Amino acid sequence: MKKILALVAFILVTGCVVLPKLIAPTYQENVEKLISNIDHAQGYSANIVSTESAWFGSINKVMIGFDPSQIDASLQGGTQKAELIIESHFGPLLFSNNLSVGLFATKVRFDGETLRKDLNWEENAPFYQLSILGGFTGNFQLTDAIPAFSNSEKTVQFSGYSGEGEMNNEAFTYEGTFDHAKASNAYRESKAEGFTLSVELLANLDTIMKGGFYDSMMNLSLDTLVLDADTELSGLSIGLGSALDTDTQLGSLEMSYLINGLVYGDFTANDLSLVTELDRLNNQFFLDFKHFSDGMLPNTNNSDVINKETLTFLKDNLNLLLGDKPEFNITNFSGTFPEGSFNANLSTHLADMNTPTIEDLSVPEFWLYNTVGSGAIEIDEALLQNLTERFIASKMRAPITTPQVKQHARLIIDGLLEQGLVTLENDKFLSDIAIKEGQLTINNAPFPLM
Repeated sequence: MKKILALVAFILVTGCVVLPKLIAPTYQENVEKLISNIDHAQGYSANIVSTESAWFGSINKVMIGFDPSQIDASLQGGTQKAELIIESHFGPLLFSNNLSVGLFATKVRFDGETLRKDLNWEENAPFYQLSILGGFTGNFQLTDAIPAFSNSEKTVQFSGYSGEGEMNNEAFTYEGTFDHAKASNAYRESKAEGFTLSVELLANLDTIMKGGFYDSMMNLSLDTLVLDADTELSGLSIGLGSALDTDTQLGSLEMSYLINGLVYGDFTANDLSLVTELDRLNNQFFLDFKHFSDGMLPNTNNSDVINKETLTFLKDNLNLLLGDKPEFNITNFSGTFPEGSFNANLSTHLADMNTPTIEDLSVPEFWLYNTVGSGAIEIDEALLQNLTERFIASKMRAPITTPQVKQHARLIIDGLLEQGLVTLENDKFLSDIAIKEGQLTINNAPFPLM
């Protein structure tokens, strides 16, 4: 029995000693590949400054640079650089992670010492740190954090940020939060409270890296955003979602902007919503584009070469991109005010046509003629009157209660009614919109767009 236990113990100890040496080369190759990919991404530079290797781990110092002028010549400011420390420990026993079991444990940190001349935060703490624990089945867990900081004058204050996430064979989830951030000067104070970032990608890592569509949702929310003494938003939410129809292999993207409450001086609004959608996007086009990009970027980071090659790819694949008649839709545009509410929607798609050229796409008349659309607008009578009065008052630089303002506003609304651009039903103004062959139709009244 003792011999069996001794043999088992020997195997376990040997595994814990030998496995890190087997993991290390593969891990370092992946780090070098990642840095190389960043270095060849347009606008970025990256190189490994030094590597310290040991039996149970390694430390890589990496210099990352970003020059926005390589992406857009009008964006100046020079190259911004940051040194990252990537410290890893190899499993199966990870003593650096409170004696846990896993394939590796990695910490990526940006010390940010050059920022300390302007900002104050906890001594000996990095300005940003990301911790990753990799499992044996390809799963990993991560946490990241930014410490609380402020400047000497206390005109900039940040509560600190923390996030955690997990990747498995089916999904990636992440949530990060901060309590508050504040910036002020002699003229105004701005602050944000109750920030949450939520990410849910319903796909495995291989699917995500291929660049096509899959079901996902990302949401950024704030409980309160105060821009100045006159402007405050509450319940702010920005969402971005994607979906893939597995039968048709067509994808969609949805972006939403929601504000529960808005105060701007004496102007108030509630339940403001704008939801837009890109639909019927060919999944294969985006898979092919990702494959094309992966093959091109390791060979050059010259913006002229990249733009030329990308243009060639688009010319060769326009039929794949446009053949399924992509749609742009405003599925919801609505809001509520003290005087009433409004809502609107718009659906558009490309008409039947031969595959256009890149040159065609750059001509506005092409889009005006080949867009087919329909929509509707509904607004309470009292609200349209109030919004028109506000517009006239701003132009006349006069109080909204001035009789001339109300008179001009009424004349404008009466003019819309006479032209048939709106109809009045049950104290609501209504408009039906259609777009076809370069012509806009509002309540059956035609208006050429070209």
